[in-house]
Amino acid sequence: MAAGEALHADIAGGWLLPAPAPREAICTRSIVCRSFRREDGLIDIDGRFIDTRPFEYDSDFRGPCAAGSALHHMQLRLSVDRSRHVQALASAMPATPYEGCAEVNPNFQRVVGLSIGRGFRKALRERLGGVEGCTHVLALLDVMAAAAVQAFASSNYAPRRPGQAEPVRVWKLEALVDTCHSYRTDGVVMQQLLAKR
Repeated sequence: MAAGEALHADIAGGWLLPAPAPREAICTRSIVCRSFRREDGLIDIDGRFIDTRPFEYDSDFRGPCAAGSALHHMQLRLSVDRSRHVQALASAMPATPYEGCAEVNPNFQRVVGLSIGRGFRKALRERLGGVEGCTHVLALLDVMAAAAVQAFASSNYAPRRPGQAEPVRVWKLEALVDTCHSYRTDGVVMQQLLAKR
């Protein structure tokens, strides 16, 4: 396990929200993305989408389901090149609510060749919307595209071995202006970033 990954595994710890009203758990959804820099220069983003219920229940389609068993469990690996285009995609569906869900796995290959930049969400829905895809996989791909941007940014800070390619800059400073509170035009962060140019 890479440094810091234990933070992602501790579902019950680390919450700073106010104490809740009395309640009981009914569902846990987790979406986890892990990014890796490959020796060939590609970036792999592994994504996993899981829904569980903390109680036993009977499914009309799967029969008796044990407490904590996965209702949804989808996994993807995107391999992205320096120009932020998907070069390869691997998919698996270890648990689905219906027997036929995994039949759409081959359709996910339609993502290969797409840019994860601007317009990715629209292009995804054109290729995998409705009966051509899976709403949970689309949700996972949306998160993975955002994770890929952070992966490229993180790669800028990661130690480099001799001969490894220089990191890719995935955003222009102008593209960040006014996209959030910290990047507001008149804010300290943006002023400092603009001064470093």
